[in-house]
Amino acid sequence: MHRLAPLLAGLALAGAAPVAALAPPAPDVAVLVYASGGDDVFNDALLARIAPDDGSGWFRRAEPALTSADFDGCGATGVDPEACVRGVLADRGAARMEGPPTVVVLVRPAPGFHVGWTCIGVGDGPSQEDRQRRPGIERTPGAEDSNAQAAAGCILAAAAESGW
Repeated sequence: MHRLAPLLAGLALAGAAPVAALAPPAPDVAVLVYASGGDDVFNDALLARIAPDDGSGWFRRAEPALTSADFDGCGATGVDPEACVRGVLADRGAARMEGPPTVVVLVRPAPGFHVGWTCIGVGDGPSQEDRQRRPGIERTPGAEDSNAQAAAGCILAAAAESGW
């Protein structure tokens, strides 16, 4: 019986490998961070945590068709930045673009050690408002896991708004 145990363990491991290989890859999302304030290093690190270059994250970052320069007017005083971003996406035909869904992450400073994220897709409005408007992502040590979950949920909800 003791000679059978290693054989059974080997068969179990061999059987597990094909199942893992069948897991679908993370979906592609064209993410553009538009920061009207905030810490670019923090934002980049958070995105790298949820969508690392090796494709092992919540999603894979695809190159967006638009650039931050397309949204320059959205940071002007007296402009509603979310409405402005949605207007630019509509004017540029983002809903009709080929490829993965487009998401713009509007980053704004928030009180204390927080940063506000609003994840905007190409729809008329947020499909999951409570997930797409994150008023307080913490910039403090120890908040990495909760930040990653909040940021991934924000981006993926906006991707769903964009037509997934």
